[in-house]
Amino acid sequence: MNRQDNPVIDQDFVEERDEPVAPRENDPQQRPEPVAAGSAEQYVRPYTPVPAVPPGQPPVWTGYAPGTPSPWAWQPGVYRPYPPRQPGRWPWVVLTFVVLILLISGGMAVLFGVFGFTGYASSATETQTFTVSAYPTLAITNDTGSIHVRAAPSGSVITIQATKHGSSWSNLNDIQIAYAQNTTTNTITVNVNRLNSATLFAALSVDFDVTVPSAAALQLKTNTGSIDVSGVSGQMALSSNTGSLQVSGGTVRGNTALITNTGSVTFNGAIEQSGADVGSLPQATITLRTSTGSINLYQG
Repeated sequence: MNRQDNPVIDQDFVEERDEPVAPRENDPQQRPEPVAAGSAEQYVRPYTPVPAVPPGQPPVWTGYAPGTPSPWAWQPGVYRPYPPRQPGRWPWVVLTFVVLILLISGGMAVLFGVFGFTGYASSATETQTFTVSAYPTLAITNDTGSIHVRAAPSGSVITIQATKHGSSWSNLNDIQIAYAQNTTTNTITVNVNRLNSATLFAALSVDFDVTVPSAAALQLKTNTGSIDVSGVSGQMALSSNTGSLQVSGGTVRGNTALITNTGSVTFNGAIEQSGADVGSLPQATITLRTSTGSINLYQG
């Protein structure tokens, strides 16, 4: 038998391998066969078609494909923008709280001045006496507090009693009262000065109780508080921003004015028709004015 016709393979040197053998390069017999088009073995990566955008127009979202999650849903490895934040309400809450505090503080100040609230935790009183000649002039400028003036039975003395009021957490020394006398013009001047203007909750005020000769000129002014004059004859100029004005008894001379912004105005007295008995005063005229309140005129 010819050995070339029937080759014999030695079974001792054959080794079976289960793992696939990598194809050799440039070997046409080892190249993988191409996959026919339309074969079931072909894999296509699914994708969502991008809507066509006309030239010159911004893209408009037309919706999501069925089964596509919401753009705000979290997916691993996929960035999604956060939904737009709604504006908070805290700025409006803080603004409302501040406005309420200011309104309550203003209301308390009005109550102290207009209605004469006397529930003070601390007070201090000082008295000044001045000797004057006939027909003196008294000028008082106050910011918060009342002014009461009455005629003395006799004499030529002006007595001024000033009472400072404050709360338990206020300092009465923050209010200073300045007195000045001008003997040439026969004038007494009183001014209230605040050393510390940041006293919103201190409720500092000054009330004046004054006695003057029966014939005297008065120039009284307060920002918040009432003014009351009794039994004094002379030229008067009374003004208040928030408070009532009242003049009773006596006789007014020259140009007299009672003016307030908020409060009532009451005059109950006589009007001098001639000023011959007091220097060279012109014929008396009286002006009563208020923006919010009543006006009462009683001529005796």
